[in-house]
Amino acid sequence: MLTLIRVLVITYILAINVYSFLLIVFQKKQVEENQKTTIKDGKLFITGMLGGALGVYIAMFILSYRLHSLFLMVTMPLLIVLTAYIVIVGFQGNFGFMITEQINVCLNFA
Repeated sequence: MLTLIRVLVITYILAINVYSFLLIVFQKKQVEENQKTTIKDGKLFITGMLGGALGVYIAMFILSYRLHSLFLMVTMPLLIVLTAYIVIVGFQGNFGFMITEQINVCLNFA
């Protein structure tokens, strides 16, 4: 069960980062096609909050897009660190399953 959870977490992190990278690609194409279109940082920030900050940050530099946005340039590295911290703590703590199993063992002996 724990291995399945770990695989799902890794798959989710990879998928959300690929999605965020593709989001930047499509936004850049949309801006190039319609010069009048402006795209706000909110969608990119929400994607970064969901775990895709690394994909956004890498895409920004590879495509040289939105590098002028101070908001994204400051928040994406912070969200990368936060996501890495949550994943590391989750993997070290077995995502809370050991605590649940210990509680169940204690309740069965009581």
